[in-house]
Amino acid sequence: MEHTRQTSGEENGAPAVERAIRILQMLGAEPQGLSAQALASGSLTPRATLYRIIRVLAAHEFVRPVLGKEGVYELGPEMARLGAQAPAPRDLLTAASPVMSQLAHKLGETVKLIVRDGHDALTVAVADTGLDARVTARTGARMPLHIGSSQRLLLAHSPAGVLRAVLGAPLEKRTARTVAEPTALRKSLDKLRMVDSTQGHGEGIEGVGAAATLVRGADEVILGALVAVYIQPGKTPAQLLRLRTAVASAAEAISGWRLPAQAG
Repeated sequence: MEHTRQTSGEENGAPAVERAIRILQMLGAEPQGLSAQALASGSLTPRATLYRIIRVLAAHEFVRPVLGKEGVYELGPEMARLGAQAPAPRDLLTAASPVMSQLAHKLGETVKLIVRDGHDALTVAVADTGLDARVTARTGARMPLHIGSSQRLLLAHSPAGVLRAVLGAPLEKRTARTVAEPTALRKSLDKLRMVDSTQGHGEGIEGVGAAATLVRGADEVILGALVAVYIQPGKTPAQLLRLRTAVASAAEAISGWRLPAQAG
C-alpha cells in the first residue's frame, strides 16, 4: 500500500520559499559556508524545517555540503549556472558611469551606486574625485539595509518579505544615530516609502553624510540608488540642498536608461 506523507501548509507556502531564499542569501554572503545551526538562527527557521529545505535545495544542487566539514553547507553549482544566465548589470553600469563621474567632479564628492543584495546594500560602482578631503568608497562594500538613510531608502521600497526579515532580526547599532529600534525603523520606512530621495548623516560612520535618490528602470522597477557621500561637519544648508538636488537630477538621467530591447 502506498503512503503519501503530508506536509504542513508552511512548507508548501510562501514562508518556506522565503526561508529558502534567505538561506541561499546567507550562504552567498559566506563563501566558506555556514553550519546548520547558523542557518537556522539567521533565517529564523526551526531545525527540522531547515533540514527539509536543505534536502530539497541539495537535491537540485542549489546547496551542497562542504567537504571535510560535517554539518556545514555552501552554495552549489546550480546557483553558478543560473547566475551566468542572469542579465548582468553591465548596461546599467555603462549608462551610470559617465553620469556618476560628472556628478562627482561637479560636487567634489565621492559618488556611488548601490543595489539591494539580500538584506544588504551592495556598492556596484564608485566615482571618486581623488581629492584629499573626501569620503572614500569601494566597489563590493556592503552595508545592512537599516543602517543609513541611503540604505533605508532601498529597504523601504523592498518586497514585503525583505522588510519582515530585517525588522524581525537583531538590528546592529553602529553609532548613536543608527536607527536600531524596530518601531522607529518602521516609522522611518513608512516615510521613505513615499519618496524617491533622502539625505542624512552619522548613522554608519560619525561625521559622514549622504544624499541618495532611487534609480528606476523600465516599468518603474527600482534598480538601485545613486548616492553622494561627504564630510558632514561644515556643510551649510545651501550646500546640502545643492548636493541633494544634483544627486536627484543625476539619478533621473540614469533612470532614463533602457535596454535596447525595451526601447521604443
